[in-house]
Formats: sequence, structure tokens, C-alpha cells
Amino acid sequence: MKKIVALSLVLIFGAALSAAEIYVDYEKGNKKNPGTKEAALDCFARAIRKAKAGDTIYILPSAKPIRDTIHVRKKVGAAGKPIIIDGMNNIFLGTDPLDMKKWKEIKPGYFSLQMPLGRNMAGRFYMTRNGKAVRMGRFNKAQGSKKFKKVDELQPGEWTLVCGKLLGGKNPKHPSYAYECIIRTPEGFKNPAEAGFEMPVMRRISGVNIADECHYIHFRNMIVKHFFNDGYNIHGNCRNIIFENIAAVECGDDAISAHETGLIYVKNMVAIGCSTAICHINQSENHHENVYAEKILGRDIFLTESTQNSLINGWFKADSIGGFRLTTRKNTKQTFVMKNVRMLNSNPKAPFDIQSPGILDFKAEDVKVANYPQVHKVLAAQVKQVKADEIEAEINAARKRLFAIFGGQLEKALGE
Repeated sequence: MKKIVALSLVLIFGAALSAAEIYVDYEKGNKKNPGTKEAALDCFARAIRKAKAGDTIYILPSAKPIRDTIHVRKKVGAAGKPIIIDGMNNIFLGTDPLDMKKWKEIKPGYFSLQMPLGRNMAGRFYMTRNGKAVRMGRFNKAQGSKKFKKVDELQPGEWTLVCGKLLGGKNPKHPSYAYECIIRTPEGFKNPAEAGFEMPVMRRISGVNIADECHYIHFRNMIVKHFFNDGYNIHGNCRNIIFENIAAVECGDDAISAHETGLIYVKNMVAIGCSTAICHINQSENHHENVYAEKILGRDIFLTESTQNSLINGWFKADSIGGFRLTTRKNTKQTFVMKNVRMLNSNPKAPFDIQSPGILDFKAEDVKVANYPQVHKVLAAQVKQVKADEIEAEINAARKRLFAIFGGQLEKALGE
């Protein structure tokens, strides 16, 4: 907890010491512009190439969702002079409308697209229609996800994937296959595009993707929606990375996920409709403060291997079948500190458990859970089981507080 407070102070002073401001305008910017507010750049990729320690990138408000990803690789700020990326509450979108020139009508009302896809990514695949995820009962990170339907089982407005021949690929552990995506057109429409279908695209695999050797990067004020993989994805030795005032809506896998030797701090996060709200792995260290999650499908929280984590102030109103799980590998140690957390799950099968052949250091203070029928005995000693109505009002109040941070944009992303 001390680390979270100390770093927050560094960020406040770092913002005051910013060396330069770089502006991006997805509606009016130009790639030849210098990046000033009056002459903004046209995309984030050009801005991050210019950024150095102490700089702030502002992505000016757009009237429409921005079909782009925030990708940062091998960028280094400094203590007190982070590189700040301010999304200004824009909605970043991971889907594209269907290009029906690439689709083939295989029989009346049924349209097909051939595409290479690894089986791991096929598990994350979904479509959207009119701004809402169409998952076909599928999700990641937990048992219970439905199998792909057979083509003759599709109802109007449904889709499926059919796995074809092995294509191989650069990574033999994760080869690609020739998948066929098939959509049955909803009644009253000529084709799926006319009906409002869109598809998450691989080139924008996560809303925010930070990789390799990155240090002292501060992301703030952004909403990511409908990305193939994670909302916020951290790989490599990315340390002293801050996420503040962020939201992830209906992403294919995790709202936020750190890997390898990352060190991240999260303050004020909303996760809605993702497979998992929080999932961290390997030797990463991850600290969270003020997290709200709802309609989570796979697991509410999933921490594995030898991660070090904390969650201070959390409110969960989930539907996940996999519930809450901590797991370690043999000869490894995982630590997790929870304080002032409320978790309500509407799925009757959701466990609150551990799977830990290694060493687990779990500490909870003022943690209340409801509707988790299987609370592991090691966790039950520190977690209080209560009735739903004892914590639901508190959870709803937290939702209102955190939604207010985004100035109405989060409601817009959800279609509320």
C-alpha cells in the first residue's frame, strides 16, 4: 500500500514537470503536422515516436469511437518525469465493419469468411452487432464456455467458427489453422454488414499494449471496447507503469493483464463484460486501487504463478462461472493483499478458491463476498460471507462514483 501512495505523489509532480505537449486529433490531424494543439498529428503511433521523458501526449476528444490501439514499445520515461498518455476519455474501438467483398454467400442468408487463426485466439473470438458483443455463450479462462455451433444449428443473427486444415506458423506451440467464420444473416437484412455486424481485428489485438523494455509510462483517461484480446495488456520488463481512470468494455479476454516481470499500478478502473476483470501471471507485481467490475464471464479475479498483487477498494458485480481463483506453481510464492473489497456473483457455480501447490501468502481486511457457494477454507478464515443485499447498495454506489470519472463517455460506450 505504501508503494501505491508514494508512486501517486511521483506522478503528480511528474505531471507538473512535463517537458512538452504532443497533440493527436483523429478527425482533423495530419501526419505532417508538428503535433501542437493547433496543428495536431493524425494518430497515436506518430506521437509516441516523438515522445521523450516528461512529455504528455493528449488525444483530443473525438465525436466517434477511435478505431485504433495504443501500442507502446521500448519507451522510457524517468522518475518524476514519466511519459504521460492522456486519452481524454475517448473510446478506442477494436472492431471494423464487415467488408462484404471479402465474404462469400455459401447459401441463402449464410455468409463465410476464410481466415488464419490460432486455436488459442479462436477461444477469444467473438463478433459484435450494433455496438454489443455477440459471444454465442463463449468466454475465456474457465470451464463452461459453449462449443462452436454446427452451421445447420445457427439461428438468424448467430455465427460460428469451423476449424480447417493446419497452416503451421512461426511458433510451433501455437500454430495457425484455416478457420471459416460463418454468419447467418438476421431476418430482414441482405447481409451481416447491413445488420450491423463487426469483427475484432488482429492488428488491434488489445486496447492498450505495452511491451518489451518500458519504464515510467502513465496512461490515463481512456475507454477501450471490443478488442480481440485484453483491454490493457503488459508484456516484458515493463516497470513503473501507471493506469489511471481507465475502463475496458466487452474485450475478448482480460480487462487488464500483466506478464513476465512487469510492475504496474492501477487506480480507478472499470471492467465490464470481459472474460476476466483482473488476470496476472509470471513474476509480475501489480497493485490496484478503486476497481469496479460487472458482467464478468470467465473469472472475476485470476492470479497465477508467482505474482505479487494487492487490491485496495474493489467492488464486483459479476456473472462469472469461474469466480475467484489464486494459483501458484510448485516451488513458487504468490502474495495477495485485499482490503475493503465487496464481491457479489450471480452465477450459482462460482467458486472463491485457490489451487496452490506452491506457497500462498493471502491477507484480507474487510472483505465481504456474497453468492460464492464454494469458499476455500484457507480463504474463508479471512473473508466474510454475507447476503447479497448487505453489499449490493455499496457496490452500486461505487459504480456511480467511478462512472462519473468518464464524464458520460462510459455510458455512451455501453449504450446506456
